[in-house]
Amino acid sequence: MAATSSDDDITLNFQDTDLREFIKVILGDVLGESFLIDPRVGGSVTIQTTTPVQKAQLMPIFEEILAMNGAAAVRSEGLYKIVPREAAVRGNLAPDLDGSGAESGFAANIIPLQYIAALEMQKILEPFLTDPAGLNIDSKRNLLMLSGTSQEQVLIRETVAIFDVDWMRGMSTGLYPLSYVEPKTLKEELDAILQAVEGEAATNLLDGLVRTVALERLNAILIISSTPAAQREMEVWLQRLDKPGQYVGKRLYVYNVQNAKAVDLAEILGPVFSGSQGSAEKRAAELAPGLRPVEVGKAPGEQNPAQEQQPSQPVARVYQGEGGVVLPTDDSIQIIADDVRNALVVLATPADYKMVEAALQKLDVVPLQVLIEASILEVTLRDDLSFGVEWFFKNRLDINQGKTGVAALDLGSVGIQSQVPSFSYVIRDVAGVNLALNALQNESDVNVLSSPSLMVLDNQTATINVGDEIPVPTRQSQSIESISNVNPFSTVNEIQYRKTGVTLTVTPRVNSGGLVTMEIIQEVSSAVSTTTSDIDAPTIQNRMVESVVAINSGETLVLGGLIQDNETGTESGIPGLYKIPLLGKLFGRTKNELVRTELLILITPRVVGNRSEARAITNEFRAKLRNIIPLETKRNAQTPNQTVP
Repeated sequence: MAATSSDDDITLNFQDTDLREFIKVILGDVLGESFLIDPRVGGSVTIQTTTPVQKAQLMPIFEEILAMNGAAAVRSEGLYKIVPREAAVRGNLAPDLDGSGAESGFAANIIPLQYIAALEMQKILEPFLTDPAGLNIDSKRNLLMLSGTSQEQVLIRETVAIFDVDWMRGMSTGLYPLSYVEPKTLKEELDAILQAVEGEAATNLLDGLVRTVALERLNAILIISSTPAAQREMEVWLQRLDKPGQYVGKRLYVYNVQNAKAVDLAEILGPVFSGSQGSAEKRAAELAPGLRPVEVGKAPGEQNPAQEQQPSQPVARVYQGEGGVVLPTDDSIQIIADDVRNALVVLATPADYKMVEAALQKLDVVPLQVLIEASILEVTLRDDLSFGVEWFFKNRLDINQGKTGVAALDLGSVGIQSQVPSFSYVIRDVAGVNLALNALQNESDVNVLSSPSLMVLDNQTATINVGDEIPVPTRQSQSIESISNVNPFSTVNEIQYRKTGVTLTVTPRVNSGGLVTMEIIQEVSSAVSTTTSDIDAPTIQNRMVESVVAINSGETLVLGGLIQDNETGTESGIPGLYKIPLLGKLFGRTKNELVRTELLILITPRVVGNRSEARAITNEFRAKLRNIIPLETKRNAQTPNQTVP
């Protein structure tokens, strides 16, 4: 029961009272509020107050008793809904951002955080929560989403206000550049000093009065302290510790090269840090025994006549070493390239090494790769192709939309200059390539001599050769001494093997915009019988295209214009009679035919910038290989119940 001792004081005395009866007495009789009870709500109440309770304090007590019975009071549209606690939020509450919602009843609030992460705040609040499921976080927006009674909301907000503060406010900070010691090393030394000052009980320096942060990129250290006096003391320690070591700041560093060659990097860095362009051969006498020169600076104490009056400056010495390290006595930077381990050994001060390391990180990057897809075609020139492929492209190629000639293709730069008389076009898409090949196939015979694909690093040369090596005599000598009675003189032939077939040499260079500049040498050669002399050696028929072009990745370059005339003769007639000498012409005939062919080269570069693109190209080739599996292999792979169409 609830007894009223005055207008605002109430005495509560309930002994094992049904929860529904308790709700009716408190909300209906005492507070005069309308209410709705969910059928799932139930329980019992036992409460007794020895002193009267003010009516303003009655609602928090009421909500606490509901929480003990797994229920909650949600105020909605002028009445209280008494529902199970787990169903209080869904469909009953909308979150409130500023906390200005109902002063009583179950509510949902959003608490934005300013200085502390939501995940860290959640860990702090978990021990204080009545229902941990009532707290959720949004890490992206750094928000807390809290559902609970009005009293729980107040307690959580007070706890958040304690921890969500700007811990840098009122702190003394200082950023100190270092001259001799590395930031990481100096931080460890300062931490050791602070640990000794604070005693063995101090286990986490971030909880102390002073915090240190090493900034490797700036070659500096950041000190944050709670008092100006502590900041001044740390400045004194910085000045004491940032001193040159035993070797006047010189240290030995090893840089492991990841993507380039150590020797190449050494050749680049030598002139940069020495300020000279001298060659290694001119200064070979200055090297220590066992070292092979790459790029060398001036020796200690040696000066050029023009530099005798100038102040000495640090120079860089670069060696490709096999024996050991030469310790200089001056201020030079020494760089040794280790071929075996592909590493650079640098002897320099920390400040000088920072510059060397920064340059190395920009030079030692993953190189781009270029997939070169080439097709070498031999086109028989007849009918509309009698004047060559270029004339056919310009005058006879007729495709959709009324376009004729070159306009029918999506061509880029026309007439790219090559070093031999030829023509060249750029076809921008695969459809244009297929269009051109189909047009040629319809007019004549197209023979694919080779279709190589190869991957090459940027600015490196790739060569592929498909063919035979033909022995060619280059020298013949005859001995004047008798070796035997049968053969009084001996003949010695010197043979050199000459490669024939299809040879493709490509050197690609890729700029930042994806434009590929290629140095191309394409050669098609074959050996035929010699008819112009009595030399017992084959004649090498050679057709070559050499060009420097620049096209975008994925575009196709067409090179052509190399036309060859082959004359063939055939004899026919009455069998047995047309081969009789002199009289055979009366029984047969001889037909001479001139066959003209033109060499056509299609080259498509594709820039591969990362591993995923390289993997995609590998998968594409693997898919193509699956399509050319022999039929018998496919049949054997079928199960007994399957049939091959």
